[in-house]
Amino acid sequence: MQFIPNTEALKALPTQEGLDAIVAMSPENFAYASGAFISTVRLIRPRLAFAVLLAKGKPFNIVCSIEESLTRAESWIDDVVTYTEFVDVPVEVLARELKKKGLEKGKIGIDLDYLPVSSFETLKAAMPGANFINTTETVAALRAIKSESEIALLEAATKQTHKAVLDAMEASKQGDSEADMAQKIANNIINYGADGTLFMAFASGDRTKHPHTTAQSDVLPRPGDIIRFDVGGTYGAFASDFARTYSAGEPTKEQKEVHAKLVRIQRETIEAVKPGVLAEDLFFLCKGLFEKNGLPFGMPHIGHSFGVELHENPMLRPGDKTPLKPGMVINIEPMVKHSSGAYHTEDLVLVTDDGYRLLTLGLAPEELPVISRTVSY
Repeated sequence: MQFIPNTEALKALPTQEGLDAIVAMSPENFAYASGAFISTVRLIRPRLAFAVLLAKGKPFNIVCSIEESLTRAESWIDDVVTYTEFVDVPVEVLARELKKKGLEKGKIGIDLDYLPVSSFETLKAAMPGANFINTTETVAALRAIKSESEIALLEAATKQTHKAVLDAMEASKQGDSEADMAQKIANNIINYGADGTLFMAFASGDRTKHPHTTAQSDVLPRPGDIIRFDVGGTYGAFASDFARTYSAGEPTKEQKEVHAKLVRIQRETIEAVKPGVLAEDLFFLCKGLFEKNGLPFGMPHIGHSFGVELHENPMLRPGDKTPLKPGMVINIEPMVKHSSGAYHTEDLVLVTDDGYRLLTLGLAPEELPVISRTVSY
């Protein structure tokens, strides 16, 4: 799935920040700034790639020669400089190209939250007269407002993942192991359009209280067990992130009530989404709803912006006073740890001009879903 970044904002960013150049080179910032998804930039740390935005002049990419053709095919930036792996030092090639632009003593932004210290020392030695500024979050901030192509991609991904889950859990039955059920979800995620799975947190019973544990082949959920999972597929530079809670069968009255309360809390929190609301306002609203419903609350955040990075800013947490704006895409995911297990639900929403639009197929039903049964949302 291809997307188009906000190219005008990217081109204007160096001048806006009072810089001669900005080098986007974390896997997420490079993917966004260049518009090209090179998987090895994320998977092979030494294979650095740089999208260089200039205050004066046209932008250019620097990539490993192995990735030149893909970069030219996907990036909106025409100028592509290459280096040879194991022969050239990537940051020395970056320094050489910046010097060609007359920036030996320039003020240059770069992703210092990502660049290894050893590489940064090499870069400074190659350009001793330059002033390097950390612009990791400066570039990331542009990603908060999604383009129409990004929104369409994220909506398709989350709907596909939601359907993958519904079909997998309907096809699951008592006697299946955690691994059997998780594998059904993973297979569906890929069969329904993803190029892979990003994560698959899956547990039942007491193990649901571990937020990110993995499914076990020797654990067979028993009647009365809660099943909780948080899963995501990969879709090029983007991903999906989706959570639900099920029962393995014969849920108790208490389990049904806890799940229904959690779903209502999520719904009320989502209904408060609109431009101007502060990120932390949603956190405190959700926390208050937990208290009102008599549920224990212990979350450091109740959601996050979502895009080429799993957790982007703003975060729905105390202290984040970022006002929501149209075009932001956020996951809202309240979770409660209860004596009968942990319950979790997560949905993706788009902030619109006058409120929000749900990007999943629908919110979880208040009635606790049970495996092997059709779920209406």
